[in-house]
Amino acid sequence: MEVDGLVTALERIEHAARDFMHPVHKADAPSALLDVLAECGRALGHPYAIDPGLDDARNEASRHCAAVRENLSAVMEEIRQLHATVSGLLPSLVRIADRE
Repeated sequence: MEVDGLVTALERIEHAARDFMHPVHKADAPSALLDVLAECGRALGHPYAIDPGLDDARNEASRHCAAVRENLSAVMEEIRQLHATVSGLLPSLVRIADRE
């Protein structure tokens, strides 16, 4: 791959990562989702003893909520690291591409 192609690919990755972390319409959307999942996960975690079937469904929803929260947190951290790495690569590669 030529340097220009690499620069273009990295710029696209950088923009996509930035847009994921800070969406145009709602800058706090990913963190807001984490907040909601944490709050609702706590509510789902309490035993209500209404009905065994409902308790099973509530437990399952609670497990899914916790898994999504954990995975989304990990994904956001990986995207932050990817964005930082790509942002660090771009200036040097742009200079190299400009010399070619």
